[in-house]
Amino acid sequence: MTQPGATQRSRELADESPMPNTRKSESVTGRARRVGAASKTARESAAKQRLTGYGLEPATPHVPSGIVIRAVVIGIMAAVYALSAVAQTAKEVKGATPLVSIPNEPPAKLIVDPPVPDQLALGRVFIQYRTENLRILPVFGNTALAVSPRIGHLHYYVDGQSWPIVDTSGETVVLVGLPPGPHQVKLELADATHKPIPGCSKVVEFTIPPRK
Repeated sequence: MTQPGATQRSRELADESPMPNTRKSESVTGRARRVGAASKTARESAAKQRLTGYGLEPATPHVPSGIVIRAVVIGIMAAVYALSAVAQTAKEVKGATPLVSIPNEPPAKLIVDPPVPDQLALGRVFIQYRTENLRILPVFGNTALAVSPRIGHLHYYVDGQSWPIVDTSGETVVLVGLPPGPHQVKLELADATHKPIPGCSKVVEFTIPPRK
């Protein structure tokens, strides 16, 4: 039989035994987590320093392609806007409108380019030109001298020919069939009565290469 006194003594001893301290356990766990986080940060910092020492850079997060595309589109739009802000007006490119007369018109000008090189190498002569303060039109006669803005046309002479070739197209002068060797073409602006306009002539010299 069990001694009643022994059973009671066992219960008293059980009641006197210390209970685990929950708060102390939680405090220890929290410190352990903080120490672990600090250790992880220290390890990451040391790894970064090792990469830098070897001339390497830590990996950076990947940027989604959609963000990159949007940034490129925005950059292109900004560039187009900047270019349009400095675009020339129609009058600056084409000259004065032919519907409104110009008082005290500035003098006419003739600008001529050298023959196009790649075409010249093939024996074809393409001479581009443009005019300022004069429109190339197939209009002739004394009455046309009073037209404003000013009108006229182009004369050109190949290798010193006596009579000019009259051009009212305003397009590139094209010469084919010239023999190999040196040549010259004189271009001049003329008014509606075929009178040359002073200061508006250019001489272009070039050489046709030998045929292969």
